[in-house]
Amino acid sequence: MTETFIELSEDDFDARYPLVPNHLNPNASWATGEGPGCLFETYGDELEFVRRQAPRTIWTLLDGDDGDLYLVSGYHFVNRIGYLISTVAVSEGTEIEVHIPMESEDDAEADEWKMEP
Repeated sequence: MTETFIELSEDDFDARYPLVPNHLNPNASWATGEGPGCLFETYGDELEFVRRQAPRTIWTLLDGDDGDLYLVSGYHFVNRIGYLISTVAVSEGTEIEVHIPMESEDDAEADEWKMEP
C-alpha cells in the first residue's frame, strides 16, 4: 500500500484533529486552551488506555534527533515522550507529521542579547 505523507502545522493539527482529554491524570500536559491536558504517559494505566484505542486515532510525541519535537500519527515506541488520542481518525494509507521547533538555550540568549539597548 502506498503511504501518503502530510506535514501539518500545529494550528492545522489542532483544527483537524481534536484531542481526547487525559481523564486518568488531572495534571497531564498538552492542554488545549483552558481545558484539561491531553498527553498520556508511556507506562501504566495511561499506556493501557492508549493501546485500547483505534490505531488511527493514536498520535506519538517524539523527541527528534535535532532537538525538536515531532508529533506523528500512529503508535511508535522509539524516542516517545507520550501519546495523544484524537477524536478524528487519520485516513488509511496516510502518515502525518507535525514538526514542533524547540528554542535552544543559545537561541534564547541570542534573542535576549538583541533586545538589550
